[in-house]
Amino acid sequence: MRARALLGMLLLAAVPARAQQPVDTRAQIQALQYLPLRFNPPLPKRVTLSNGVPVYLLEDHALPLLDVELISKVGVANLPDSLWGIGWEADNLLRTGGTTRLSPDSVDKLIAFYALTIGFQTGNETSTASMVGLSRYRDRLLDLAFDMMRNPRDDSSRVRISAAQQQESWRRRNDQPGSVLGRAWSQVVLGDHPLGRTQVTPAEIAGFTPERFRWVQHRIFCADNFLIGVSGDFVEKDLLAKLEQLFGGWGKCPAGLRSVPPLVIAQGPKIVLVEKDVNQTNIRMGHAGGIKVGNTPDYFAAEVADFLLGGGGGFNSRLLQRVRSDSGFAYSVFSNWGADTKREDVFFTGAQVRAEKTVAALALMRNIIGSMATQPVTAQDVKLAQDNEVNSFVFQFQNAGQIVGQQLRYAVDGLPANWFDLYLKGVQAVTPDQVRQVSEKYLHPDRLITVVVGKSSAFDKPLATYGTVTAMPVDSIRR
Repeated sequence: MRARALLGMLLLAAVPARAQQPVDTRAQIQALQYLPLRFNPPLPKRVTLSNGVPVYLLEDHALPLLDVELISKVGVANLPDSLWGIGWEADNLLRTGGTTRLSPDSVDKLIAFYALTIGFQTGNETSTASMVGLSRYRDRLLDLAFDMMRNPRDDSSRVRISAAQQQESWRRRNDQPGSVLGRAWSQVVLGDHPLGRTQVTPAEIAGFTPERFRWVQHRIFCADNFLIGVSGDFVEKDLLAKLEQLFGGWGKCPAGLRSVPPLVIAQGPKIVLVEKDVNQTNIRMGHAGGIKVGNTPDYFAAEVADFLLGGGGGFNSRLLQRVRSDSGFAYSVFSNWGADTKREDVFFTGAQVRAEKTVAALALMRNIIGSMATQPVTAQDVKLAQDNEVNSFVFQFQNAGQIVGQQLRYAVDGLPANWFDLYLKGVQAVTPDQVRQVSEKYLHPDRLITVVVGKSSAFDKPLATYGTVTAMPVDSIRR
């Protein structure tokens, strides 16, 4: 046995050195070639009810479930300013406040007994009603959900609960530095525009009444405003007949809403300090984004630029590499280049940094934003962003409900039904030079609005060394 072991050791030692060298698996993986990805999700069928409401249908009988989503083309930003706070809570009261026929407890019992899911959400410019249940309980599900929208009770006891919840939210509005930063940022950049509001004020809470909630609900969740998406286990003819019945006698939406006021984004440079005794400084800096969502080279190049700057590139993004990995200033740092189909949005970067590195981090982040134009990205960088977008995009279409939901949102936003295909092709066509050009055109480090929430006495340098500072007391943040 010893002789055999010795012989084995001698044979192992005789293996050429080149055979013992480690294999470069990374190079092998990068050298792999794949066929082009072809992604062809099914398109829902579009029909129109007799009242003009469009319905998107996609049958899927794999499970005995029915998924219905209604999108209203208006939201709380369409309300008069005096009713914004009512609109913010109108969705909660629609779900919890009962109907003229059923008490709140009765609604809850029906939902629990039939294992239904019914929810409402008021957004800035669109609102949604969603309902899911076993397909054999289709009529129970739809009858109850439509009764809640058409005949809301807004029970006074539930209104009082909602008011108490909002009062507590107001009392604790300044507890977390992240909340303070977000609200201060919106006030500095958007003023008191309804798209920048997030907090119901005590004066608005005092106006919570069942009558005011019903006024709002009847105007947001009403027939004229809806697009409907249905997916799951259903028979088209029977379902459409049921929807016609449910919409029967539902008249035109009452007047009283408005168009969303024009958005005016503040101009920089500007530095605002919100003094707060915390051990990490919370930072946000940015300016008007200049980009709209659309089938344009600038939009797709901005998507890639944002990914590489800090909007999704993880440790490959410039902000995370240089602010966190290389400098150790922060744990969290990111970017967000916002865009909308109707108007430009806001570009901003944000971070939570060590208080004793605050000013150094501000300067570094500003330089990194500028580097997107002065230090061009590589073809490998762009390929990384493109592959990530292509490989992750398909997860938005994992089931019939997601596919229908996408089509509803495309329709509301005025995008074509094949937008997912146009988007992927647009991103895949971006070049490194387009990323440099769009960064040079739209990113302006010298015009940044910077909002800082932190303890200034703990900063590495006076904040004034970074620029002229305006103080914003915490209690002056309106919403």
